[in-house]
Amino acid sequence: RGANQPRVIRVEHSVRSLRDAYGPGGRRVDATGKQQLGNVSFSLHRNYRLTSVKVVLAADARTNKYPHALWQLAAKSGSTPIDGFAYGLPVAGMTPEMNGSEPEPLEPGGEYRLLLEARSWKGEHDFTIPPATRAAR
Repeated sequence: RGANQPRVIRVEHSVRSLRDAYGPGGRRVDATGKQQLGNVSFSLHRNYRLTSVKVVLAADARTNKYPHALWQLAAKSGSTPIDGFAYGLPVAGMTPEMNGSEPEPLEPGGEYRLLLEARSWKGEHDFTIPPATRAAR
């Protein structure tokens, strides 16, 4: 790899129904809570000490230089080394960019972009929340 090539963080995602949402340490997330958090998880291909995590609307990212963050975490010296995390849930060593800010819920059918940094490493990954489906009776 050449010295001028960007260092890219590879990202994959999975979306679980709220009944199957899990948080740190494999603990179930209460699906009755008003925030639909923890049902989107992101996997990285190796451990990173993340310095920035941000989720924005994909359309907003395409048209605005500074898109509105639905969820944003930062760490000056980097997070605990991690290879995955869930939307809206704490990441060890990181704090919300805006004190007291809460992650905004992700809407079914919505298209989003995850933006990551780990010092000189950067990554972005577009993902969609599947439309809500009616449960079979």
